[in-house]
Formats: sequence, C-alpha cells, structure tokens
Amino acid sequence: MSVIVNAKAPYDLQVEHYHGDVLTIRTATPRISWKYDGHVADSDEVELQITRHMPGQAGTVESIVTEPVNNVLFAWPLDPLVSREQVEVKARLVDGDTKGDWSQTLKFDEGILEYWELQSSFVGPSWPEAETDHRHLPLVRNEFTLKDTPVYARLYLSALGLVEGHVNGKAIGKDILTPGWTAYDDRLECWTYDLVGDLKAGQNAFGFYLGDGWYRGRIGFKGGKANVYGDKIGVFAQLEVTYPDGTSEQIFSNSHDGLWKVTKGPITQSDLCEGETYDSHLEKDGFDQPGYDDADWLPVAQIPFDRRKMEFPILPPVRANMVNQPISIKKIREYDGKADWQVDFGQNCTQRIDLHITNAQDGDVIELQHAEVLESDGSLSTRPLRRGQQIDQYISNGSDAHFEARFATHGFRYAEIRGWRGELTADDMQCKVYFSDMLQTGTFESSNENVNRLDDNALWSMRSNFVSLPTDCPQRDERLGWTGDISLFSPTAAYFYDVEGFLSSWLQDVSHEQKRLGTVPFYVPFIPFAEWTEPQGIAIWGDSAVRVPWAIYMASGDKEMLAKQYETAKGWIDEVKGYLSEDGVWDRKPAYSLGQLGDWLDPTAPADDPVKAMTEKNLVATAFYANSCDMFVKMGHELGKDDEADEYTKLANHVHLGFKKRFFNDKGIMTSDTQCAYALAIAFGLVDDDPEIKEFAGHRLALLVRRAHGKIGTGFAGTPYILPALTETGHMDEAYQLFLSEECPSWMYQVKMGGTTTWERWDSMLPDGSVNPGVMTSFNHYSLGSVADWIHATVGGLKPTAPAWHQFEVAPRPGGNLTSAKTSHETPFGTAKVEWNYTDGKLSVSVDVPYGATAKVDIPGYDTVELRDGHYENSFDYQAS
Repeated sequence: MSVIVNAKAPYDLQVEHYHGDVLTIRTATPRISWKYDGHVADSDEVELQITRHMPGQAGTVESIVTEPVNNVLFAWPLDPLVSREQVEVKARLVDGDTKGDWSQTLKFDEGILEYWELQSSFVGPSWPEAETDHRHLPLVRNEFTLKDTPVYARLYLSALGLVEGHVNGKAIGKDILTPGWTAYDDRLECWTYDLVGDLKAGQNAFGFYLGDGWYRGRIGFKGGKANVYGDKIGVFAQLEVTYPDGTSEQIFSNSHDGLWKVTKGPITQSDLCEGETYDSHLEKDGFDQPGYDDADWLPVAQIPFDRRKMEFPILPPVRANMVNQPISIKKIREYDGKADWQVDFGQNCTQRIDLHITNAQDGDVIELQHAEVLESDGSLSTRPLRRGQQIDQYISNGSDAHFEARFATHGFRYAEIRGWRGELTADDMQCKVYFSDMLQTGTFESSNENVNRLDDNALWSMRSNFVSLPTDCPQRDERLGWTGDISLFSPTAAYFYDVEGFLSSWLQDVSHEQKRLGTVPFYVPFIPFAEWTEPQGIAIWGDSAVRVPWAIYMASGDKEMLAKQYETAKGWIDEVKGYLSEDGVWDRKPAYSLGQLGDWLDPTAPADDPVKAMTEKNLVATAFYANSCDMFVKMGHELGKDDEADEYTKLANHVHLGFKKRFFNDKGIMTSDTQCAYALAIAFGLVDDDPEIKEFAGHRLALLVRRAHGKIGTGFAGTPYILPALTETGHMDEAYQLFLSEECPSWMYQVKMGGTTTWERWDSMLPDGSVNPGVMTSFNHYSLGSVADWIHATVGGLKPTAPAWHQFEVAPRPGGNLTSAKTSHETPFGTAKVEWNYTDGKLSVSVDVPYGATAKVDIPGYDTVELRDGHYENSFDYQAS
C-alpha cells in the first residue's frame, strides 16, 4: 500500500484516564499520556515540562526527557504529589537542538489524600421524618464572610442522598445526581468545584437542595426498598480558599456553629423512578444569596458518617450532554380552559424536560408523564413502567417559571404535558439528554441507513444506561447495575466511549460486594429483592468479574487497573471451580428459584418465563466459564504471573475438554442443537483444537440460520457471538442474512418497528404494534446491541488484537448489498480509522494508523500486510457476500 505521512506535535495530554483539565485526582503518582498526529522520527525524543506548586505559591519547573514510545500511561517521573498540589504539564518533540512546538498545557490538582483533612460534617434536616417515602425535601444554607476575593477556591461537595449546590445565586457546576450511586457502605464520592470567580470579598452564601436519591429513596422492583443505606440525608461541603496575600481559610459544613440552617423547600417529594413534585408556593427566593432572612429556619442536624469511606471520583459526572427538540406536538384533550398535550421528542433515552411555564394561574397543577412508546390506541404505554410511573408535577404560583425535575430522571421518547393553558409549542421546552460525561471514541457509518440506525440504537442505549453506573434500563422501577448485561456489552461499550474511569469505578463496587457476599451478585450495588434476595454464583453475571476488566484492558492497556481487579477475577474463577463436576462441566444449580439464567430471553421464551430457553443451561454456563478461564490466564501473563497462569491453563484445558465431551456427540452434533450452542463453541475457541469439528460446527450453525429463514434464535448469551461465529467459519452469506433480516425476531425488526434504542426483548413490541404483555418489557436495554461489536469489526473492518490497540486488525467483509462503510476509534495512541467502498468487484480501502500502533490488513485472497503509522490506500479484487 502507498503511504502518506505528516508529522505534527503532541496533543491530547491526559492525566490517568481523565479528559481535559481535572480539579481533583486521587493518586500521588499520576500517569501522563499524550498522542502524536503523524509520524515521529526515530531520532526524536519527548520533553515533558512539569510545573507544580501549592495554591497561591510560586512553583517549581522540571523537565523530563523520554522516548516517544512511552506516550501511553507514562509513569510519574517526579516525587509524589501532596494534597492540594497543583500541576501543569506540557510536551514537545525534540531532536538535538531542534525543538518542536509545545502542546497545549494540561492542568490538574491533587485531591485531599488523607481522610482526616476532610473535616466537614454531613448536615441536614433537624425535624422528625417518620415517613419512608415521598418525604418533603429540605434546603440547607450558610452565609460566610471572606476577607478578600480569593485567587484559589475549591469546594469539596458530597451528600448522603443527592445534592445540587448554589453559591451567591448561581448553580455550582453542571452535574446532576451528585454524588452518584456507589456501594455507600464502602465508599462515597466527593466532587470538587472551582469557585474562583463566584466568590467575593465580604458576604457570600451557599444554598443546597437535597434529595433522597439512592441513599434513602425507594429502590427496585416488586415494591422495592427504602432507607437502604440510611434514613437521614445531608450535605457535606468544605470550602478552601487562598487569598492574594498567600493566606488561606477553610469553611466546613457543621451543626455546632449555628450558621448552617435548614428548612423545607419547594420539592415536596422526589423519587428517582416515580418522579418529582415541585410547589412553587414554597420557593425561598434568594436563599442562596447573602442577606437572606433565615430567622425562621432551623439549625441543621449532623448525620454521622465514616469519612474514611469518602474518595474522589475516577468516573465523569452525570451531565446534560445533548438536547432533543420535539418532532411533534398534538393536543389530546381539553377541559376547564386547559388542555393535555402529547409530545414526541423523536429519541428514546434518559432525559428531562425543561419546561418554560408562561400561562399558568395560581394553583394550576401541570403534570408531565413520560413513556418510551405508545400503545396501539396512541396513549402512553405506562404498564411496563410498573411503580416507576415517571410523573413530575409543578404547582404554579401564577408566575412565569422554568421547571425541570432535579432529583429524578426519566427514560422516554414520548411525554404528556397535562393542565396546560394556551398553545403548547416547541419554544416552550427543550429536552436535556443526561448520561455520564464520557468521551465518545467510536464512530460508524455505512451505505445502509438501517444498519446505521441499528448501530445508533446500541449507542443510545449505552448512553441511556451509563448514568453513574451501568444499569439495565433507565425507565421502570429497576435501573440496577446488572452484572450480566455489562458482562456481554463491555467490548462494545469500550469501542463507543472511553469507559475506563466509568467502569473501573463500578468494578470497585463489584470487588466490595464479592468480598461482602462471597460471590459476584446479580447486580451491583447489591440490594436484596424478592427472588434475588440470596446472591448465587451464576454464569455470565458472575463472569463480569473477569470479562469487564479484560474489555477495559484491551481498550486502555492499563495494567494497574488489571492488577487491582485480578484478585476479584481470581475469586470468581476459584469459586466456580468448586461447582464443577469431575469432567469439568458446571452442573451445580444455584440455590434459588430461577437457577442458571442461561440464554436469557431467547426468542422462544414465553413472555412470563424469560429463563425458559432452547439451550441447556449447563452448556451455556460451562462455555462462559471456559472463556473466563482463558481470559484469566491472559490476565496472569499480562501481569507477569506466569506460574499462576500456567496452573490456571490446566483448569481451562480441563473445562474445554469437558465441554467437548459432554456437549458434542460423535457426529459433531451438539446436545443442544441450537444457534446459541454452536455460536458459543466456535466464538469461545472451544473447538479450535479440532479443525474438523469446528468446520462442522460452522456448517451446522449456518444450516440452523437457513432453516430459521434468517431469524435470530439466541438470547442474551448467544447474541453477541453468533455473527462472529459465522464470520470465523466463513459463512458470510448466512451472517448477512441473519444480520439484515427484518422479520421478528431480528435486529432489523426493531429498526423497522421504529425503535430508536435497543430493546430488552426481541419482541418488546409485537408485529401488530402492541406492547409485549410480559411484566418485564423495556425498550432501552443495551445487551442485544452487542451486535455493534461485530458491525465495527466486520462491516466496518476495525478491531483491537492487542491491549490499548497497540495492534489492531483491518478486515472488512462487505456483504448484504452494502457499498460502503467507515468506522473509527480513538485509541490511546490516536485515531484508528477504516473506510471502504465496493463497486463492480473492486474493494477500495483506506486506513489510518496512529503512531505507536500497527495494523494488520486482512483481505481474502491477499497476503496479510502490516502497517505502521500513516495513512494508506489500496484497492483489491473482491467478491462480496
């Protein structure tokens, strides 16, 4: 291939896995990364200039020279940082006396490293709260005096419950649902905000809204549970300022100085799933500004909490990252001078309506209810929401106002706005899309709009469910961190977005729950509900302890993260080892009503029995355990634990052999003659040591697809692997037939039926337009969207083959009448990109390879070619499927 290269300077400096400047990190020896846009000469070196200083003090400047290949997670080269130390880093290429341009400067602060320096208390309501639900929510305020305008000001903010902060009449930051959901019995996030520019000499004021959130709000299905972590909510606020003269001052939330006050606010009840009620008559205008009369407010009460559990986050905050506008607004009923309206925002996702209320009269109640889809009669489909009816209410005092729920989020495309006076127009509202503020790293586009929509659907379902932690669904009364869903979807997630910080944070809770419960539970954080009360080790869900860290590692190359998760992964492997029969098959049934979940929600499962699948549960369990053993062995080798890896290789081989002997007969037919069974056997390499059986398994899988007339026959377990298995065994015709089928069940059926996200069930909506009658029906579950991993790797032609994308494969396989596709991924080294066009038997391919990575181009009929950094173009004779 011909090469075109263009050398440029370093860019995109990062500390750890944060993007951009960072107010608080939590390690004293942070790693630094940077990228190159183009080729770097063999003679070049990289100079890092590091400036460090304490707030308000002069800094020291040190330079470090290193090799260009050290640009991913370069170890901290200086003395460890101390609490509150501020750092600036920039980089440039140097070649002897020739100096390149400096990169943009990266800035970050060290957090508070010792827990006893977090001296504030959690403070909240001091009145009795007998209710367990729908409690009237408080406001907390404090006034304080500063002797001068500060040159440095950091607010460390957290809450038992949820908090929204204000200072001098202005909202603090753009985050919502602060501090997020973690296993509060083990850790609680503390967020940092820069208040320079918001504070002034003289009087200043804080104002805080508090919400129940996950801490004491009702969580979960079948009635759920309230007060899971505690029954009192409170805010933690610690302000630290430095003045121009170099002196500093601290202000702590507390209950003893009499300056922190509390009263009931305008939010009369708020539930994450059920919705929020706001009574504007109860507003305390100006409570977040100095000079407000709080004489009738009460002193706050302190809520005990072990501050050793507080930490600074490694994941990004939840923010409004996008906006949806209405695509249709229609009046559905009129009464008493008011009307109810139905609004279609065009996209199902996690969002909230920001409504500009202009015509309401005093006492009017404006109600907003949200739903994912409409029933056949055109009404909101609310039955699948169960307890989580997603209703917000605004009680007007007759004044113009903007209303948006503070402590609830909703999963919806459609909304009804009830009790509205006058005409409702698009100018009266906007819909803010919320998810954790991760960096998008993956893109895809093809000549087939349905394929593009399918890929977008998976992307939107990920956004909708990556809200503080990876949940199953964003709408009904569940929204839990199910381990099985992310176990399957994590490679896809790691392509779409940089999820290292987000998922590594959640994995801390996985480790905690495993230690606490003795197994990896069904969902994390774990709360006992109904039949899920007693955690049991089950395949796929428990395998997340291995599969998720490995997916992150393949994307990031972060061995520190892998090392932190190694013992958790080992604990899972050792636990299941004790459940195996002598032949290496996982026969032991978990001691709870559902047993193994197997190929959960396969298309033959009845609406009321999602666990009833075609494929034997022990086959699925053993296949996934074998795959986890293989991944764990790779972990060991990557971490230099070769002796231990060799021991676990013996276990992996034992399970592989047991799987083949138990689940294949002497003719090569599997005991479960299903798409799922063959897909797992092939994709997990369980027949790699017997080419004849593997070839037969591929033919059998292709035959089953043809017999099904291109309809999918897999559930959660088999779906991510059926197209890769067909591809690996050379059955591209059947792969594209299955992929592009529009008959139910299929991926494109969901697209044809108007889906804008991935559904939980293949038939969440039935062909007649009615909603599946099952009590468990979501239109926003990312698990079946794991097909996007195959889309990127096979349709687009791009996938990693080594950690951090140090090596990746370019292997597009056009088919299904697609004439073009392009996909890209922002790797730790830079942008990897493939674009192809197919016309008249000619396949034209262009490839971008970032410095530090290599690409192997694999086109059928041609020798494999290895490419280093640069831009490449070539054409090939090719016969598409």
